[in-house]
Amino acid sequence: MSRDDLRNTGEDAAARFLERRGLEILARNWRLKMGEIDIIGKEGPILVFVEVKTRRTADFADPSAAVDFRKQRKLRRLAEAYIAIERPEFDRCRFDVVSVVHDGLSRLRYIPDAFA
Repeated sequence: MSRDDLRNTGEDAAARFLERRGLEILARNWRLKMGEIDIIGKEGPILVFVEVKTRRTADFADPSAAVDFRKQRKLRRLAEAYIAIERPEFDRCRFDVVSVVHDGLSRLRYIPDAFA
């Protein structure tokens, strides 16, 4: 499985999981030159920005460990741009992380409100 296939498999599994939990998905792979937001959705009045990290193994660390301070800052900037461009209605927003380990099966770890 290529890197792109692995990433897509993880994002698809995360999207299905989030939809089953009641998230209305507004966009997937929303891009600007500065980067991309994997999943954007709404949960009632809450705008949710989701970062999905997929790995073949968690032997060294959970994939969510890759969402470090630098990545969080980038996601905040992208979220601000999304809000300015798309002008969605919402009361507040949050950042979630979905960690996926795919070694034939997709095992997910969901971290709601992972960072501010």
